Amino acid sequence: MEGGAYGAGKAGGAFDPYTLVRQPHTILRVVSWLFSIVVFGSIVNEGYLNSASEGEEFCIYNRNPSACSYGVAVGVLAFLTCLLYLALDVYFPQISSVKDRKKAVLSDIGVSAWETRS
Repeated sequence: MEGGAYGAGKAGGAFDPYTLVRQPHTILRVVSWLFSIVVFGSIVNEGYLNSASEGEEFCIYNRNPSACSYGVAVGVLAFLTCLLYLALDVYFPQISSVKDRKKAVLSDIGVSAWETRS
């Protein structure tokens, strides 16, 4: 078990990429990052079709442009939050303040709860 609050016993340690890559939450962030690319890319590339009779593009999801916009927004937000928290995971061992570590952990929990609620 790690000593200290929010892993503060390891604060100020050297960056170890091998340890970072082996952590389960880092692996899940990378997988989530890849899935966000798939969601965003598939909707942007194949979510809109051009109708020969109408001459205007439409969303393939019930011809509702809000559905495609929502999917693109979710993909982009997931992509950005995954990158943000991956960067925070890299920087986390250098944070020596327990209060700052607590803020980082609680923001991660809050964003994860908000994303699963959506």
